[in-house]
Amino acid sequence: MDTNKSKPKTPKQQTAEEPASASATAQNIVEQGAEAYGQAEQAVSDVYDKTTQKVNETYAQAKSYSHENPGKTILIALGIGVGLGLLLGASTHRSRTSRFAQPVVNALSDIALELFR
Repeated sequence: MDTNKSKPKTPKQQTAEEPASASATAQNIVEQGAEAYGQAEQAVSDVYDKTTQKVNETYAQAKSYSHENPGKTILIALGIGVGLGLLLGASTHRSRTSRFAQPVVNALSDIALELFR
């Protein structure tokens, strides 16, 4: 029996004895990394394509709705603008406008919900 095989080898001894094995291991790691990168890239590309498609569909629906209901669209935009203005204004003058902002935003939300039903 060979006694050298029973002793653990240091990394330096392994590298000196098996340079081809280390090179093969490194190449294997690089290939696995490239494969994982390719899979991740494909997954991101698929998600991007699906998201782009959904955004385009939603935009087309919103555009169609605004052409069919111009009055409601103007009122909704006005309500959103007033609501955002009150919310942004409430953050700087909290004491006075906080009493009005919440009820107005709630009322505008209720109106918007009724319009979309």
